[in-house]
Amino acid sequence: MIANDTLSHDDAARRPRTKARRTIGSVGTTMLRLFAIVVMSVLLLPYVVVPVYMFHAHAPFSGPTLFNPYADIGKQWQRANFHAHSRAWGGLTSGKQSADSVRSAYVSRGYDVIGLSNYHQITRVAGDPTFLPVYEHGFSIRKTHQLIIGATHVTALDFPLWQTTQAKQYLLAQLRDSSALTAIAHPYLRTGYDTTQIAALSGFDLLEVRSHWNDASHWWDAVLSAGNPVWAIGNDDVHDVRNPKEIGVVWTMVNAPTRQASDILAALRRGQMYVVAAPPGATPPQLRDVSLHGDTITTRFDQRMQHIEVVTDASVVRSRTTDTDSITYVMRDADHYARVVATSAGGTLYINPVIRSSSAPAVWAVPPVRPLASIVTRLSALLIWLCAMFVLMPGRLASRARSRRSARLRSARRAAGRVAATLLVCAVPGVLSAQSIARRLPFRIGDYAEYDLKFGLIQVGSGSLSVTGPDTLRGREVLRLRYEINGGIPFFRVHDVMESWFDARNMLSLRFTQDLNEGPKHYNRHFDFFPDELIVLERGQDRAPTVATPLDDAAFIFFVRSLTLQVGQTLSFSRYFKPDANPVTIQVLRKETITVPGGTFNTIVVKPIIRTAGIFSEGGQAELWFSDDSAHTLIQMKARLSFGSLSLYLRPSKGRTR
Repeated sequence: MIANDTLSHDDAARRPRTKARRTIGSVGTTMLRLFAIVVMSVLLLPYVVVPVYMFHAHAPFSGPTLFNPYADIGKQWQRANFHAHSRAWGGLTSGKQSADSVRSAYVSRGYDVIGLSNYHQITRVAGDPTFLPVYEHGFSIRKTHQLIIGATHVTALDFPLWQTTQAKQYLLAQLRDSSALTAIAHPYLRTGYDTTQIAALSGFDLLEVRSHWNDASHWWDAVLSAGNPVWAIGNDDVHDVRNPKEIGVVWTMVNAPTRQASDILAALRRGQMYVVAAPPGATPPQLRDVSLHGDTITTRFDQRMQHIEVVTDASVVRSRTTDTDSITYVMRDADHYARVVATSAGGTLYINPVIRSSSAPAVWAVPPVRPLASIVTRLSALLIWLCAMFVLMPGRLASRARSRRSARLRSARRAAGRVAATLLVCAVPGVLSAQSIARRLPFRIGDYAEYDLKFGLIQVGSGSLSVTGPDTLRGREVLRLRYEINGGIPFFRVHDVMESWFDARNMLSLRFTQDLNEGPKHYNRHFDFFPDELIVLERGQDRAPTVATPLDDAAFIFFVRSLTLQVGQTLSFSRYFKPDANPVTIQVLRKETITVPGGTFNTIVVKPIIRTAGIFSEGGQAELWFSDDSAHTLIQMKARLSFGSLSLYLRPSKGRTR
């Protein structure tokens, strides 16, 4: 009896300890599962959004003439550093001093432009009248980093553990739309970019050719040899301003009339700068000029250099001279570009290349996407992640009660999501109108109109006009205006999409894309407008002139909606982005009451005339019916073509907001 009592007491004492061990073991297992879930999510989930790109084919520079970025430089040079770190993120990053201390250290050394490029943070210093928003993007373990110059906000997305070429291209595409200029930083660190990979990528404007860490000339030559006209910058990449080996040793000399951000950005975009790498405390040489006479390039400096080299395709040194203040080189037929590197006791200068091109070359735009391959890749990444979650989730399959609770929770979340989406559509236009648009527009974010497309009396498809946003492009807030046609007849299908990135504050277009699929023909065109410089860059083409306030084909329809229309008016605008197609004429013809599938409307009829081929050409017979109210909604369009008539009729649409 005593033995049994003793055994019972021992069992009772062991039970709490056993339960505690089981609890600790269960907690440990759960923590390991959660850690594995986080790791797998970080590894796989970002790839769910990565598309597959059609990368640009390597095409060395060509043309009957040479382009010299220094042809029209002024006498004023600004000493600039765009890559410096201060203490940030509570000291987690390696910046040692405060932002004020870093700026003061550069001011004392005579710098004109000082960029504080903390990781994923735009750092402003009080009292800096020439503030240029800069930050360093990237927290990947391979140091795949980018320097964002003229940034409006920080792009948080990154691939921290490993990055494919497709992922790097996707990041560059995202960064390009949130900054004025994108530079690839220190590509040599942990081989963040190898030379083959960087030569295939596009969507960046500059390359950090030199920092206090190392020299990236081979990466630069790989990019230039591929035919991508990327210019060079140099920076300290300082983390401790007390270290004389980090500060004041590498910088960029920018040919700009003032230190203002707009002048600096414009000069960087034109390639009117050079890189200096100098020992601490040295007096460096300066570039005097680069002149061009036919195929002969002459580069001069303000002092005698120990040696000067001319480098061409694939880092080949074509010419070398010593103890002189200039070098002259005659471009060979095999040379697609030529750049100069000059060294003296005071430092080394890296000069931007003279390029074979009939006009100012444009850097490669972001390449088009392979739609089907992108869908397959994204679904594969999502499927792998879901399989991993199934294996790692505690218990794998929840109980019926938990499933029922989860189902109820999902339903509640979906309902909350619908309410939130409705509130967002209602709230965002108000915010945009209050903060970004100087006057009230007749269209707003969320507007969506659908149309029946008819050829003669036969319905052959549908169309739509929509407004989404707000979005950001090159530091400006924009709306995305979309025009889509889908339909056709047997053996001849049509799917046309035009999109415009529209700066509503200034009533102009910043980007225009056309994806036209008409029977066996396919057209994919991409235009970027730079109104401040009066240029338009079309993918795959030389830069071309444009007007000061450009409008594209899609934006013009929305622009007309913002006008006050009176019968008998003839309005003329020189706003079309192709100057030789101007002026665009709008004739206000009459008022009519019409009935379409979407209802009966009082309308005002206009006839647009654009001096190009197409349904709005001078010889065309196209008319547009807009609602005779402040919204000026497009109700109907009719166009007489040489082979028949094409019409659009507004129809009821669940997506329409008004």
